[in-house]
Amino acid sequence: MKRESITIMLNGLADNYISEAAVFCPEAIQESPERIVHMKKRIITFALAAALILALGLTAYAVWSIHSARQQELKADLKIEESNVSSYTEYDVQDETNGSGVTLLSTVNDGESQRVFVNVSPVDKEVISRFPESIAFAWKLDGMTINGEDYWMTAAPKLQSDISVSGYEAIQEAILRDAYDESSKTLTLECFISNNAIAQAQAYHNSESVLLTLTLWDHQAQTDAGVGASSEWLDKQESFGSIWFTPTEQEMKYFDFGHAVYHDEELDKDIEILGLELTPFSAIWKVNYEGAAAFHMPEADWAAYKPYSILEDKICIEAKLVFSNGSTFSTGGALTCPYENGTVNLFCGWGSAINIKDVQRIVLGDMVFWEAK
Repeated sequence: MKRESITIMLNGLADNYISEAAVFCPEAIQESPERIVHMKKRIITFALAAALILALGLTAYAVWSIHSARQQELKADLKIEESNVSSYTEYDVQDETNGSGVTLLSTVNDGESQRVFVNVSPVDKEVISRFPESIAFAWKLDGMTINGEDYWMTAAPKLQSDISVSGYEAIQEAILRDAYDESSKTLTLECFISNNAIAQAQAYHNSESVLLTLTLWDHQAQTDAGVGASSEWLDKQESFGSIWFTPTEQEMKYFDFGHAVYHDEELDKDIEILGLELTPFSAIWKVNYEGAAAFHMPEADWAAYKPYSILEDKICIEAKLVFSNGSTFSTGGALTCPYENGTVNLFCGWGSAINIKDVQRIVLGDMVFWEAK
């Protein structure tokens, strides 16, 4: 439901429909059954909207509709229904109508982390105008510490997944278009929370649920106050509020390639591709090659590793997932590439979901790694 829905519902009612509803009209009885049903639906919709306004109050209804609208926008942007995603949780915002604080909208498990979407308010437009130069937004989990101190991370305004913006003016335009509602001073934020951080917070509370706190981080005010340690500064700031949430379960499918070996003629190097862990939002290519363990040590010989680094990128970028409709998808370059248990794990991530249940083939050029049977 878009945030203008109540206006649309009101303005969308033609005068003759209102008249028909208010005054007995014998001619209306002669209307076709389809028109009568259509008219009834419109009147019922109007009545439901009016009932919500009476129950919640105009301001509360406006805030509720913003939360609800954001949830629908997020679901569409992330392609949750289109890609048949189960690793997504949407929360009830019916009672979150006080117009301030933090409202939990939804969470996604992307394999390596939880992507948590929240609305925070009030956020003045002037604050938005200072982002990201002198203002940021920060989050922490209760129990997540480093060297005994609370560990704060930054949250970002949730923009459309299929765009990339740079430069102050472009960032401002995107935020005001995608993430900010000026009438209610509500900003939608996205928090990337690693699985390790969640595990630490769960252990701290001995609970599956974790407590998330969000606050405004005014870099300029911190500098003016002469406070060097960010954790010290943020711990003393008034937060937007805190919310409990239980992490969403992972949805993952593993594709076993056996011991497929790809030979790159230009580099004259071989790379073994063992398999692919695939979630709707991420992939881990599992590969191995001669000297892999040594190349992923801090003192690695970069010159000797460079050809294999090129091969790693080639696998991630040029390999294609083929779907039943013939469309293809590339996982993109690796964001991290740790060496664990005899395997290089090339982790890739993206914004909107893919349907991992619909993958029919996985190929690199003419080489077929996997095919549905």
